[in-house]
Amino acid sequence: MFDIRKCNRCVEYLQPLQFCLVLAGVLLAVYSARDGKISSAVRLMTEFESLIEKDLPTKRPMSTSIIKPEDGYPSRSLQVPAQRTPSRNPVVSYLASLSSKDSRRVQKTALDQIATLLSSGRIEDSLEFPWEQLDYGVVTAIKAWLDTKYAPATVNRYLCAVRRVLKEAWRHNLITAEAYQRATDVRSVSAQRLPTGRELETDEIKALITVCLEDKSNPVLGVRDAAIISLMYSSGLRRAEVVTLDLDDLDLKKHSLHVIGKRNKERSAFLAAGAVRAVEKWLSARGTLPGPLFYAVNKSGKIVRFRKQRLSAKDKQRGEEPQQIVARLSDQTIYNVIDRRAAQAGLIKKTTPHDMRRTFVSDLLDVGVDLSTVSKMAGHEDTNTTMRYDRRSSKVMQDAAEKLDVPYPKD
Repeated sequence: MFDIRKCNRCVEYLQPLQFCLVLAGVLLAVYSARDGKISSAVRLMTEFESLIEKDLPTKRPMSTSIIKPEDGYPSRSLQVPAQRTPSRNPVVSYLASLSSKDSRRVQKTALDQIATLLSSGRIEDSLEFPWEQLDYGVVTAIKAWLDTKYAPATVNRYLCAVRRVLKEAWRHNLITAEAYQRATDVRSVSAQRLPTGRELETDEIKALITVCLEDKSNPVLGVRDAAIISLMYSSGLRRAEVVTLDLDDLDLKKHSLHVIGKRNKERSAFLAAGAVRAVEKWLSARGTLPGPLFYAVNKSGKIVRFRKQRLSAKDKQRGEEPQQIVARLSDQTIYNVIDRRAAQAGLIKKTTPHDMRRTFVSDLLDVGVDLSTVSKMAGHEDTNTTMRYDRRSSKVMQDAAEKLDVPYPKD
């Protein structure tokens, strides 16, 4: 029996003229069957099926779940690790140009993922990947693969990492200027998304702080978490900015903080009166010794100021011993604090540290603070970034929509 699903394969593999001729054969067979010439129809359909089986390539259609380079070049060359000194490694040069250790960590992870994909899992470390072997087709395939997995902003961040590494490869004279220009001539994904997360209501922020202060099992931990939440909402800090704060960055007399934000840029942040009270309560337990503003607190309520360094597998293989380091909180710890306290407070909707920052920006704009000032307070380079958090236009549109009369009958 003729399988009509094979027609779909023709669309993918036959040239337009070939497909038109084949389609004409199908129509002729259909008309023969309509006129009662069943034998002719069966013969034509059988010949068409044999044509498909004979002429179509044997390769499978491209899968959107994973996109690999074509067989042969450059896939085989992408599976051979490159042996270079750090001074001539384009990934090392690129990561060294980034001012933030968090940016270096994130972009290194992105490059590792791409290296693993293109080498079919044979090279998991981007430092060993032969980036100079990439061409326009491979970079386009990377973009298509990323587009099936991530949001546009993430796709563009990955593509930025690839472009920058290729530029460093050109600077190291690993590729020609023409090869670099061709490989990087891939457009970014053009799309606009609403800001992630949500704005918290005043009652929700109050519930978060209350549940921390009512933590009878570990009062010191509750006081610390209440100070973190109050600080993040009052100053609009990113979680990475919270963990880098030292006691010396705090000026309680001026109600201000010295903050080092993205790209190592400094700014001043200010505390509301409630946040000052929360921080003072935490300092009464923490003490005034120099060091991180927020320390870890163990289950017994003791403040942990030092801990053993966590060694990687390579460090352990080299026989290195863990050293005592300052027990500064991590980004993930801040995330866990907000997530755990939100669950304890009974907040139904997902709540993240970035929601505190988004609420900070939205509330300031709601009370009439001008956009430029809010942008500076949030540490945004561009006021357009701050405008994305402005919910006033949404309220205007909502009020306008409610003025329409939808003639649906009332109960």
